[in-house]
Amino acid sequence: MLAAAYHSKLNCEVLLDELAFEVRWAVAGDSIVLQLVAKLEDGDYMSFGISGHPTRSQMVGGDVAVAYINQTTLRGCAEDYYLDAKSQCAGDHGSCPDDRFAENTNSVRLLNAALVNGYSIVTYQRPLRAADRLDLPVLTNTSQPVIWAIGPLNDGNTVSYHHHYTKGDKFIEFGRPPVWNCPMPDSEEEHRRDHEEAPNNPRPSPPSPHKNEHQVTAIKPRPVPTPKPVPKVVPWEIPGIQCYEPPDGVFYAQMGPTGGKQGYSAITGHVGWGIAWYINGLLVPEVTLVRGRKYTFVVEGGSDPEQPARYHPFYITNDPVGGYYHKSDEEKKGVEIYAGVRRTRSGELIPTGVGRLCNWTPDAAGPEADDFPSFGAYQRSLTLVCEEGSPGVVTWTPDRNTPDTVYYQCFTHRHLGWKIRVVDECDLAEGEESRLIESAVLPDMFSEESAQVPARLAPDDHFLDERKKFEKIINMIKKIITISVALKTSSPGRSFLRGITCIRAERSMNCRYLSCK
Repeated sequence: MLAAAYHSKLNCEVLLDELAFEVRWAVAGDSIVLQLVAKLEDGDYMSFGISGHPTRSQMVGGDVAVAYINQTTLRGCAEDYYLDAKSQCAGDHGSCPDDRFAENTNSVRLLNAALVNGYSIVTYQRPLRAADRLDLPVLTNTSQPVIWAIGPLNDGNTVSYHHHYTKGDKFIEFGRPPVWNCPMPDSEEEHRRDHEEAPNNPRPSPPSPHKNEHQVTAIKPRPVPTPKPVPKVVPWEIPGIQCYEPPDGVFYAQMGPTGGKQGYSAITGHVGWGIAWYINGLLVPEVTLVRGRKYTFVVEGGSDPEQPARYHPFYITNDPVGGYYHKSDEEKKGVEIYAGVRRTRSGELIPTGVGRLCNWTPDAAGPEADDFPSFGAYQRSLTLVCEEGSPGVVTWTPDRNTPDTVYYQCFTHRHLGWKIRVVDECDLAEGEESRLIESAVLPDMFSEESAQVPARLAPDDHFLDERKKFEKIINMIKKIITISVALKTSSPGRSFLRGITCIRAERSMNCRYLSCK
């Protein structure tokens, strides 16, 4: 019974104190009834389940239930998931509902769902034993590692990359005598709902092969203080790549993290999966190209299709979503692809924008992405790590038939890229005005405003000696500047300067130096 007396009838453990995320449970015969409680934002999910590793908490291979309540329609859902890989669900790979891998494998049965004083409460039932090859057993005679996560749902109501997740190892002994290790519920209303949500001995029932959804009756909560408004997430300012950048028309496309709440999702308005395209070291910048000019994209997004989580073919399309490979025939209608694929004699499209995998990798011991005030600060914490192998190359010349807006995307995953703006001509004068001009000024030449006073003086020997010293200093500075310019225009071989892109003057002339490691 999920609540008659909290301290004596029901187990409870806190998973994340920040969002009041708790798991409550009671073993009932050959099944277990679980209840997930958390303060979720609308559009977020909470998940909990058995680790993919028998002795530590591991996401990959895990068997979890994903639960959420649509706060607009007041419909609740609990669904059985198998975590095939740390990637979005694409076809039958990634973090997917069980029924994506095999039919009739959803082993989770929704019992009830409710919204109480801002808390999402979802109660569900599952067998103790593994019901199919995608399930893991719940042990009642020992402790076992568990996993959990909270994150956003994508537009298909499947999970996207989590905001919060299990850090370190978490163990639970599901068969222990009831122990309540959670704060006491604030509301007696919730206590009353718990009586209604789970019967004392829920009868085992065959799991539904379909997604479990339940209509929630809105609950009138007790009066509570008006909460502070949720601050709107302001996206990082990512400088766009202008039509005159880079001068040689070569772009480097690599993978990297989405940058937390201020990154990909705030920039594009789409829910991502924790990774995204980096173009010339920038997180999903808007790129401007000119019709009639040839461009080269050096692609380093992975080349092994047997590892879907590490395989991201680059292509250019009119589709703002991407993931063409896993689209249905209906979804493919109206989608145009301009570069990054070739068509076989049988009509099949094969991606050509494949190459070794390079990842902009954050410091594991450093701050979280949300703690950085700007993308520039975040970018400086990233290190480019590349696997062995060669990059792929995609060349493209937009023409008069190319739409004004197209997108660079991943052929096998959704929402990894962003916009390409196509124009008829480029204002090169704007580029000239944005050039960084190097100059050297002696420290003692920074002086107060001076007045010009005409005079006739005969130089003495001391004056001439000082003038010669000054001329030597000026000549030395000129040599340093000449060497500096020569180094920047040379090609130092394997460890080469990828390019210097200077932000326009109104952006304080900050420069981004991107080097291949």
